Amino acid sequence: MNTYRIVNGLGFVCFSVAALAFAGCAVDAGDDDSLLDDVVEEDVDQAEQAMGVECANAAATATFVGGINYNSPQTYNTSSCYKGVVLDVSSYSSLYAQNPSGSVFPGRTTVEWADSLPAFADPDRVAKCESTYVAADLFEKVGSSWVHKISKESLGSWTPFFDGGFCAGPAVSFSSEMQAGKTYRVSATARSYKGSSAPTRKLHVESLQPVKEPR
Repeated sequence: MNTYRIVNGLGFVCFSVAALAFAGCAVDAGDDDSLLDDVVEEDVDQAEQAMGVECANAAATATFVGGINYNSPQTYNTSSCYKGVVLDVSSYSSLYAQNPSGSVFPGRTTVEWADSLPAFADPDRVAKCESTYVAADLFEKVGSSWVHKISKESLGSWTPFFDGGFCAGPAVSFSSEMQAGKTYRVSATARSYKGSSAPTRKLHVESLQPVKEPR
């Protein structure tokens, strides 16, 4: 999770903490440039604490057997997993680790936005929608250690619809990455925008069986 620094040819610095949604005000980049660099590096460091291998050292927020079904509060934080929840599941069920022929969706564990989303009446609906952010990391228990397998992230998407439209909240899922009988850890965060200073939002994590194509 990164914070980007843009320097234009006129010697001004802008910070952007969410694609399409937020832009910082310009400041003189002369004598304060080194100070601004320090702020950027510090913010990036804090953001990197949110997800990734650091969450392997965190205590679990909740534990499950077979599959996960978890709803977070709106505000959360975990030591060693900044602004994240940490969910452990042992003996992962074959119900969620299969992809039979004719399936529209395979068995999977999904991390999805579970908070309010901007409505069509909101004049800033598109920017707000497309800034909503979900990220998750998957770990596998090998011996006594958590081994990081993969990171995924997603942004919301505004979909025009006739005279209106709707916001599809961000979501990620793990399917073939998870195998039956093994023990896994999912660390996850939902935020109003991608950035370490962004407030957390409610998320839902659930293990799901395959969805078959209707006949």
